[in-house]
Amino acid sequence: MKIECPICPVIKKNVIGYLTDIKYIFSKDFIPKNYHKHIGYSLVLTIPSILALIFFFNLNDVGMPFQLFVGGFGAYVVNFTREWYYAQKYGAPWDQVDIHMGSYGGILGALLATLIS
Repeated sequence: MKIECPICPVIKKNVIGYLTDIKYIFSKDFIPKNYHKHIGYSLVLTIPSILALIFFFNLNDVGMPFQLFVGGFGAYVVNFTREWYYAQKYGAPWDQVDIHMGSYGGILGALLATLIS
């Protein structure tokens, strides 16, 4: 009996895309495509969010990998919502790299917040 997983290729493609988009940090398109803004804004907004979760909701009781996941996933959701809104409202082109850059900023912000606390 062969087990089929129709969603596995999609998950694999998206995980590989997420990891390989790090190359855009070192590309010449980093400033012109505003990737630096997605990283910067997500970093700045994630720090107080994670600190609030640490101090008021006991996020410090879990390991750092989960804290980094919360920061990265939270920034991913916010950047995804932003991309969706601008695509719907203004017809802006969809750029998955923008969302990934925001998620990277969320991970860095969560790391800085845990080091601050």
